[in-house]
Amino acid sequence: MTHPQALIVFSLTAGQLHFDVGRQPMDIGQGLDFIVAQSVRFGRIDALAIEHMIYVIEELLERLKLDYHTQRTAQTADESMRQLSQLFFNGVQRIDRVMLEHAFNECVERLEYYAAKAGNDFKLLAYFVLIREMMHHLNVTEIYLNN
Repeated sequence: MTHPQALIVFSLTAGQLHFDVGRQPMDIGQGLDFIVAQSVRFGRIDALAIEHMIYVIEELLERLKLDYHTQRTAQTADESMRQLSQLFFNGVQRIDRVMLEHAFNECVERLEYYAAKAGNDFKLLAYFVLIREMMHHLNVTEIYLNN
């Protein structure tokens, strides 16, 4: 007998991270701007900045105190998720863990290229790292992009 997966509905903005887990809202008062400010030094993003982002994001996600053993699906209508879907996933509405990890590795391997596309606005890259860490630390198996 399989158990239904728990659902996380999320919105990740410049100033706040919002999660709705089992209809219980959970807000973190720091958002993408905070993550970028804590991670990016000298106006450029590199492997060290990505490592800092991962650490900062892990600290933020641990505040949710969610059981890792529960598998979850996630939903969002974030424009940043739509942009990631276009950039890495040909605009699909459903992204699973394998697809995301493959795209993330591509992004890291070609970081200079994606950083140049971002200009000085690293929020989309921070969003991507946050999505990846959600999949790892909150045991999210797939993300659905709502219209």
